[in-house]
Formats: sequence, structure tokens, C-alpha cells
Amino acid sequence: MGLYDQTVWKYARFLSPYNTVKDRFALGDHLNLTLPLIAPLYWLWSDVRLLLIFQAFWLSFSSLAIYQLCRLRKFSHLTSFNLSFLYSLFYGIQFAVFFDFHPITLGVGLIAWLVLFLEKKQKKLFWLTLVLLLLTQENMGLALTSLGLIYFFKKDYRRLAIGFIFGGLAWSLLAAKVITSFSPEAGFQYWPTISHNLLTIVQEFFNAEEKRQVWLYSFSWFSFLPFLSPGAVLAVAFELAQYFVTGPEFARMWSPFMHHRAILAPFLLLGALDALRLLEKIKKKWFKPQIVTLLMVLVALGLQYGFHFPLNKLSKPIYWQEEPWMDDNRTLFQVIPSDASLATQQSLVPHLSQRKEIYLVWPREHDFENQICGQTSCWWLDFGGQPEYLVVDLHPYQWLTQLLETNENFEQAVLNMKKSNRITLEKEINNAKLYKINYQN
Repeated sequence: MGLYDQTVWKYARFLSPYNTVKDRFALGDHLNLTLPLIAPLYWLWSDVRLLLIFQAFWLSFSSLAIYQLCRLRKFSHLTSFNLSFLYSLFYGIQFAVFFDFHPITLGVGLIAWLVLFLEKKQKKLFWLTLVLLLLTQENMGLALTSLGLIYFFKKDYRRLAIGFIFGGLAWSLLAAKVITSFSPEAGFQYWPTISHNLLTIVQEFFNAEEKRQVWLYSFSWFSFLPFLSPGAVLAVAFELAQYFVTGPEFARMWSPFMHHRAILAPFLLLGALDALRLLEKIKKKWFKPQIVTLLMVLVALGLQYGFHFPLNKLSKPIYWQEEPWMDDNRTLFQVIPSDASLATQQSLVPHLSQRKEIYLVWPREHDFENQICGQTSCWWLDFGGQPEYLVVDLHPYQWLTQLLETNENFEQAVLNMKKSNRITLEKEINNAKLYKINYQN
């Protein structure tokens, strides 16, 4: 969240988008060339929450494209509404909005509009949307390949589908090379490692609980109808392959609980449309898409309740509860100079990332020959650059994702740095603390 906030903030101020959170040029991590188009929003309100609001709006707005697509395919208003409802509340989209901001969600919406413009034969809007999609992120070429796999099974679009398949692959390979040129030292960090054994590859689609959850959640949301569409099954499998069969290095991307699964929504929706049309042809006399899609909505609501997807959290009082440490942090943030360079823990980065330099702290255990903390081995906070201040929140019972270490070890690291005079307390509000970093020590 902080990574993208700092990048967009710098674009909005016409600064070089060197990202200090990840310590590399922004385009040396992902080829997110549509982020500058979002930057003018920061001229209206320069706040990280604007990214979250825009993301939710953009995904919701794309459901209008889905509705129009359904109507274009001669489905009734009710059927079109039901399918748009299913698309907009797809579990992957829910987790994307709940988790953080990520450019992949821009691609989700662009795919929905791309398909509509394609089938309406609005060529200018189609090509504009296609360019924007490919510029959104390097793996949007792979998403285009997935889209091509769906349209390959439609005779009128087969030629274009082949272009999608091979053009998308070529674009993603080219984009990876471009990213490498922006980050010559680190290179492209997402190169896959794929087994040469076909059986192993197939097994890797299902050999972890998280992977099996993805398959279950994805297809059950549309009542398993997309299984009747060979193109949709291939599209989903190809999209998941970039994470599931590329080695344990991608394990953090197997989860169904982040933004990665949002991109499946348009592919599964297209599969459901094909399945509905197929069933209508087979059982034309008694098959009623309106009734079937109403039942699909009821199934999805049951899944929503049973699997406790993010929308459920809105009904929980604890979700809206303010805790004292939150107000302590906000009060402390107000006294930090806006142009000061900072190092801070992971949970605070997005609150402070609209500045030229902000660095993520990594708690690590070090051996010091001079025993600066009273013993040879002690916990310490590492960070890049030479920031002026360290900002920490030491309230108890924080998650590992907030501190990147246990509460005890993180607090010990701060104490060791304080004992050695590496940091000097400037301001504290209960457990929220601002330290001046001393480099002469």
C-alpha cells in the first residue's frame, strides 16, 4: 500500500518514481505504466485512502460493462443484473478491495470493458482499452492470453483470439525485459521455475490447501457453470499457472485472500455466459436463465455466509471499533515534518509514505563484537538509506505482518538501539514513539 502510494504521490509531483520502500526504481519492480494516469487524483486530495476509494469505484464501475455485455448477448434484464451482481461481489474482488491497493484491479476493470467493446465492435475504444490493459502491468499480457483461450472457441473471433494468445505472451516477455533494464542489479524477480514433468505440473495445481481453496471458491461462486466452458477452464488454469506451477518462491501468491484472484472474475463470468447459452440450447423448452441465475445468486450468498468473505466483516462491530493506539499514532503523525525522511514498521508505512524518502525497517538479530547492547548477539532494526527519524508503534499483541517479527523481539530491538545511543527519543504518545536517528554512533 505504501509502495504504490509513494509512487503515485511522486508521479503527481513530477518527481522521479524511485521507490524507497522497495529500494528500486518503481518500473524496476512492476511495469505499472497506468499509475501516472491516476496521479492527477492526488491534485484533488493527496491521501492514500484515495487509492482505495478509486479502486473500489473502478471495480464497481466495471460491473456496468458486464451488464451491457449480458444484454448484448440477448439475456434479460434480470439475468444480466444477477450476473453483474455475481461478478461485482466475486470473492477475489472482495479480497482485492479489502486487502490493499494493487494495479491488477485496474486490469480487472479494463478486461470487462475490453470484452464489451470487442463484442460491440467499437474498434477505437477496443484498441484504446487494449493498450491501457497491457500498460497496467507486465502480466496483463498473460491475462490477454487467457482471454484469447476463451474466444478461441468462438468461430467469429478465432483469428483475433490467436492474436491475443501469442501477442499477450510476447508482450509479457518484452515487459519483463523492460523491467530488467530499469533494475539491472536486481533484474526481473518474477522469472518462473517450471518443471519439465507434465504430471508434476498437473499436481502442482492442487498440491496445497490454498490452491484447492482457490479452485473451490472460484468455480463455486458461479455454481460451477464455468466448468461447461472449455475456454474458461483453460483461461483460469493458465492464469493460475503463473503462480501455482512456478515453484515455492511464489507461495505467498497462492492465497485466495489477497488481490491476485480478482482477475479471475471476468474469465469465470464469460464461462458462465457460455454455459447458460449452451444449456439454453440443449433444454430450450424448460430452461429459464432468470431462475437459474437467481439460484446462482442464492448459492453465492450462501458461500458468502459460509466462507465468511470480507463483505461479512462490515456487520461485525469490531471492524468499526476505534482503539486508543490508533488515535495515538494519528496524533504522533501530525508532529512529524512532512519533508522528513523516515524509517518505520510495515503497518505504519502507508500512513507516512507521501514523502521523498521512507524506509521499511526489518528486525534482525546481529552479532556485534563491541557488544553495544551488552552482549554479542542482539536484536536490531535494519533499514536502507539514512533517514532522519524512526517511527514505531509498540502497543502489545500486534500481528507478525505488522512488525515482521514478534512483539518481544521488535521491542527489544528498539531498546537495544536506544541503549547504544543510535536513536534518541524526540516525542512519544503512550506506545507511539518518534526517535531521532544518530549516525555518529
